Amino acid sequence: MVKWISIVGWVVVGVGVFLGFYYLGHDVNKSLAIVTVMTVGVEGVIGFIRHYIFYKADAKRLGWETDRPDWMWEVGFANLGFGAMGLLAVIAGWGVHAQALVLLGYSLYLFQAAMLHLYRYLTDETRSPARLWRAVMLTLLIVAMMTFFAVYALVA
Repeated sequence: MVKWISIVGWVVVGVGVFLGFYYLGHDVNKSLAIVTVMTVGVEGVIGFIRHYIFYKADAKRLGWETDRPDWMWEVGFANLGFGAMGLLAVIAGWGVHAQALVLLGYSLYLFQAAMLHLYRYLTDETRSPARLWRAVMLTLLIVAMMTFFAVYALVA
C-alpha cells in the first residue's frame, strides 16, 4: 500500500510541475499557485499519511525499520505542517511571497532529506540504486524545480 501512496505522491508532484511550466508563460500567479498546492500542499498531506499512518511499511520501504517510530511520526508531522501551509497560502490568498516562502521552506526540508538519503546510500553495506535515483536524484530534481518556481515568481 505504501508503495502506491508514494507513487501517487510522485505523480501529483510531476503533474504540478508540468502544469506549473504550462502556465508559467501566461500567468505566473496561477503557475505558482498550482505548484504550491500540488508539490507542497497535496504532497505534504500524502507524506503525512505515508510517514504517520503507514509508518511501519514506510520505514521498511526506506530500509529504516525501528522499534521507536516517533522519528517517522515527526517527519509525518513536518510534512503535514508544510502541506497545510501550502494549501492555506493559496486558498486564503496570502499572495506570491507567502507561496514562494512555503515552496522555499519545503525545498530546503526536502534537500536535507535528499542529503540524508545520499549519506545512507554512501555508507550502507549494500548500495540500493533505487535509493540513489528515487530518494536522492529525483528529490533533488524536485527541489530544483520548486526553488525555480519560487524565485521566478518573486522576480517576475
